[in-house]
Amino acid sequence: MATPANAFWDQEGHFHTNALHWEGFPRLLWESLSLFHYTEPPLYDGVEYREEGVPRCRVKMIIPQHPFRSSWHPIEVEVVGYRLVDTFETAALEAIKLFCNQHPMEVAAYPIGLFPTIDAGNLEWDFRTNHLGHMLGDLAEKTVRIITRFMDVQHHYQMLLRHGVSQLTGVAQSHYRNADHQVTQIEELQALINESDHIITQRDTVIEFLQAQIHDVILEADDAQAHIEELQQQPILPAIPIVPEEEEEDPEEIEGVSEIDSEHGDPVLSPYHSPSGSQSSVGNFDDF
Repeated sequence: MATPANAFWDQEGHFHTNALHWEGFPRLLWESLSLFHYTEPPLYDGVEYREEGVPRCRVKMIIPQHPFRSSWHPIEVEVVGYRLVDTFETAALEAIKLFCNQHPMEVAAYPIGLFPTIDAGNLEWDFRTNHLGHMLGDLAEKTVRIITRFMDVQHHYQMLLRHGVSQLTGVAQSHYRNADHQVTQIEELQALINESDHIITQRDTVIEFLQAQIHDVILEADDAQAHIEELQQQPILPAIPIVPEEEEEDPEEIEGVSEIDSEHGDPVLSPYHSPSGSQSSVGNFDDF
């Protein structure tokens, strides 16, 4: 379906329309305003957005200043809904109620005066609904037609609201499923966190044990350093020189003996110098 010429989107994403291209409260409002010589229908400004994951929309509309009745000031309406199509209807219905409430005497002569007001206990509305004789003559057919259209529009409006509630229910169920899934993930993450805490506790115990060992090693290193410093402070004794040992000289060989040895071989000991030689000689004398 093509977008009517009186409806358009602006650069900021707002939808502007007079909402007269379908049967609804905006059209009933404009027909009633025409009876009081308004020349331009109200314009509706709607924008859609999301609030905490839920689709929402805001509609603003203004019944303009009356062309020649200066006391009939503009009527501004701003409502919040869930879709543009039903929020336009809500804004128009609210405008009808406000218009009837601000001009009770003027609307009493027309079928629009039968519309409910904001305050259910409004005396003006009670008077209008209790004295309908002036609408039974020439206005009877028009009154019945307006009431029938109002009932049809009201039914259509209720259908839109029910459809909107159905969509909201689907969104709520989707959020519930997502939330339930997130709760499961949170529980799993919590279990991992608890396991990690247990591992961290074990590692902290090991770290404390290693730190105690490191502390002991540092103390031992400090003791060793102190001992080294103590040794460095002791006086250094002068070194004792080492005297090399003198080599013994070989006794000089007897010159004569050396020569004899070289000429005649091994020397023969004299019997006068050897006891064994004396005994041998004695033995030899016995032979004679």
